[in-house]
Amino acid sequence: MSRVALPLESEFTLAMSGRASRVRPPSPPNARTATLIGGSAVLVWSTAASFAVLGTALPPMLFIGGAFASGFVAFLAARLVRGQPVAGMLAVPVPVLLLLVLGFLGHNGLYVTALRYAPAAQVNLISYLWPLFMVAILALSGVAAPTRKQLFGSLLGFAGLAWFVSPGSGDGSMFGYVLAFSAALCFAAYSALRAKFAGGPADAAGTACGVAALVALSLHLVFGSGTAIEIEPEAILAMVLIGVGPMGLANLLWDHGVRYGDGRVLSTLAYLTPVLSTLLLVGLGLAALTSQVLIGGGLILGGIALSAAGGKKPG
Repeated sequence: MSRVALPLESEFTLAMSGRASRVRPPSPPNARTATLIGGSAVLVWSTAASFAVLGTALPPMLFIGGAFASGFVAFLAARLVRGQPVAGMLAVPVPVLLLLVLGFLGHNGLYVTALRYAPAAQVNLISYLWPLFMVAILALSGVAAPTRKQLFGSLLGFAGLAWFVSPGSGDGSMFGYVLAFSAALCFAAYSALRAKFAGGPADAAGTACGVAALVALSLHLVFGSGTAIEIEPEAILAMVLIGVGPMGLANLLWDHGVRYGDGRVLSTLAYLTPVLSTLLLVGLGLAALTSQVLIGGGLILGGIALSAAGGKKPG
């Protein structure tokens, strides 16, 4: 995930010749550069679906466990490169850690398993319904009433879902669609709760990746150890790359961007992820660009965009 900036301090001291000497803190990163760095996270995230499809030869929990382990190593390496103590990454409050682990395992476990039962493009697009689910969760919990645009956007998104699962609209498995729907719902719930449990270091996700890896690999040993595994280099490479890239590098790039760049530009760029990921699936021959994908995907993406626009505050 590239060069990562050191945390800024208003001023700091260095012990020299037995006394402290005050020095000027480093200049903040250029906002435009930081925005570009953060925006590049979208490109990295867009590869996740393709890596997940390429890793379907491995059992779901084994694939997820290996991916999370790779992500943990990536976060750990970033700490070492920045010269920060590893213990700082591990200082995550228990409630926050539990939420992160459950959110990561729930969403990724359901998503990766869904790809075993339904077409990749449809699963990918359905899983990106989570922003619409989040609007609904916040509304039902009384946190934020939805705007008219958000309501209409939600209707469009669910129309796209209905198009995917309606009889005669395609050959996809209903079970796979239910799993993808559940993955989106899980991530929406996690995102809504994360605002209430915001403690821990900026790279708390790294510790969560490590714990999630242990849980996922344990689940594989208990429930999937009897499954015959074909060791395919392509699947192993995909497992490592999805951990180092979308789970590790992308989060570090995004964190740098949102801290030092233009958050408004970044929030807009983020909605390109499902578009780019679907196009990459099609470009690599891992999914077909059918009329079902074009119509259903168009409705879902249109709903997400409209909901996002409706959620912006004036000024």
